[in-house]
Amino acid sequence: MKLTAGLTLLLAAQSAAFAPVPTSQFSRADVSLSMGADEPMSKRKRALKKLTKFAGALATVGFAASGVPSPALASTRAAREAASTVTTAAKSTNDLIKVGAGIGAGAVAAGAAVATVMKGGSAKAAAASSSKVAVKPSGSVEWSVEQGAPTFKLDLDTLPVVEAPFPQATRAFPGALTNSQLVSMMEEVLEGAGYDKSKTLVATSLCCDEVNRPLETDLSEVYNTNFNMGGLAGFPFGGSVSFGAMAAHIPDGGSCAVVYGPHVGVDHDGSIGTVERRGRANGGACCGSAVAASGYVSGVFNGGAKGAIPDDALDAQQAMVGESLLPYAERLEKADNTMKELPFALYDAQTDLMKQILGASSGAVAGEGTTAVLGGIQINTPPGFSDYYLPLSFDLYNNKGEYVKDLLPKTVAKPFPTVENVYPGALTNAELSDKITNALSKAGWDEKKSLVATSLCCDEVNRPLETDLSAIFDTNFHMGGLAGFPFGGATSFGAMASHIPDGGSCLVVYGPHVGVDSTGAAGTVERRGRANGGSCCGSAVAASGYVADVLSGKAEQASLPAIVDAQQYFVGKMLLPYAKQLDKAENKMVELPYALYDAQKELMGKIVTQKADAVADGNVAVLGGIQINTPEGFSDYYMPLSFDLFNNKGELVKKLWA
Repeated sequence: MKLTAGLTLLLAAQSAAFAPVPTSQFSRADVSLSMGADEPMSKRKRALKKLTKFAGALATVGFAASGVPSPALASTRAAREAASTVTTAAKSTNDLIKVGAGIGAGAVAAGAAVATVMKGGSAKAAAASSSKVAVKPSGSVEWSVEQGAPTFKLDLDTLPVVEAPFPQATRAFPGALTNSQLVSMMEEVLEGAGYDKSKTLVATSLCCDEVNRPLETDLSEVYNTNFNMGGLAGFPFGGSVSFGAMAAHIPDGGSCAVVYGPHVGVDHDGSIGTVERRGRANGGACCGSAVAASGYVSGVFNGGAKGAIPDDALDAQQAMVGESLLPYAERLEKADNTMKELPFALYDAQTDLMKQILGASSGAVAGEGTTAVLGGIQINTPPGFSDYYLPLSFDLYNNKGEYVKDLLPKTVAKPFPTVENVYPGALTNAELSDKITNALSKAGWDEKKSLVATSLCCDEVNRPLETDLSAIFDTNFHMGGLAGFPFGGATSFGAMASHIPDGGSCLVVYGPHVGVDSTGAAGTVERRGRANGGSCCGSAVAASGYVADVLSGKAEQASLPAIVDAQQYFVGKMLLPYAKQLDKAENKMVELPYALYDAQKELMGKIVTQKADAVADGNVAVLGGIQINTPEGFSDYYMPLSFDLFNNKGELVKKLWA
């Protein structure tokens, strides 16, 4: 599929920018949208939608090129109407669709006409006759503009609808996808699972807030229209009855897909739990129902009275939202950012309810039909920006309500709860990044003037954390070697310090790493493309074997070897003081990274003490812990064990985390 703008438009626009010319001199500019006959109709629809937006953009270019003052650049209805005409005609061709014709030239011509009128010229002279639309036997659709028409019903109070990226959304919720990315992912996954779009019915369970309708509109472009199960905060309050009714509407031989989740706003400042709204000077809570419920839950947690769900439909739903959120009261109270944690708690509550519904009503899906259930968090943004969705689960169920398989692509990192059973208190990479930025922000740090240095093992499984940190601090200096020891030493710290932006500070993140595989075993992890996993960390496991042999008398303590293997020698040497600790451990592989952390903390302390003065006028924040690697497709974790702030004399200023 391709969308191209012809050279004629560019030449016309450039010439007009210097000397406005009569409308008659604008010729046709080619705008083509080429698709093979076998392209899915949903892709055609999206491409045509892009064409509509493209026409609106060309109108703006046309106005600017023709000398219209900036307040008049809002005038785009003509371009949208013209694009709508082209879209309607193009939908009637099922073979190769080629939309050529002067959408862009028409937009430029309209701009020239309006400019003439606004500058006091004659409307008759400025006018150009009606646009013409022609569908040729070849399948091409052409639209052209002639001299002498009115100004295309221009409305100077409207702007084109543009869905721009909103980085604050992904900053607040790493891994979130734009609506269009989500729909494309969903379409691809379901097609791979054997779904036929023409026989698929989509049901949504999203909050009734009007800011949530765009996602339903985007889904409807692919799957015709959507059944709505949702109520306040996104809970599927339609329940089993609504699911059964929806299942009875599935096209013969088809299946259904359910998309659910709470929503949360992110405003221009990046604040979570609020968003600017159309036509309002001040924004407001988003989601209002969720925020109200969290207030109720906090009150109950702190000794307030617990309410009962009323036997009256007047406000029963809100009472149910609060009741469903109560089990997560302590979690919300302890959260660094309650508004960020709130949608995750709501997602968990809604997932429980959705599973109950599936268990009770999946049998209503006829024949061999299945139910694909996509759950996550919908993220609303200010007007003019794309909304986002953070996918947290995508599961396939049969019509007995039985789980079949996980559909979430491996490119979407999801939580791996098994880690928390082995290392309680561990944070996902995203949670860690958020906690770091919050702590440093409170300490008055400017991310643009901060440099991050990492001391993580050279194993490739450790790069994702560095990537996540680089997304915040631009890039990272690498001090680490085998097992995560800062083998770059004092020299590397001094070099890093000389790279800190003027007036800035540095953050050092260090620690050993350990794998946790799909069975929950520590010290090993499945690796990409390998039938069998392997040790993780290999260097650490080898060093622990050496230490055990020295402790038992099976081996002599090694001496410094040639450079070729000096790092592994030092790993073993620095682990020797912890030989008895490891020998007595109930699970040696779980205990090993704690011993390595202690050894690395001692070395890092020496480095900071010796070289902190290389930091010109800033501070040094040092985060130490254990990096935890998980199977492909899951988020890695980090177990923070210390986060200390030092001045440039190497003196401890304060502990950033207790």
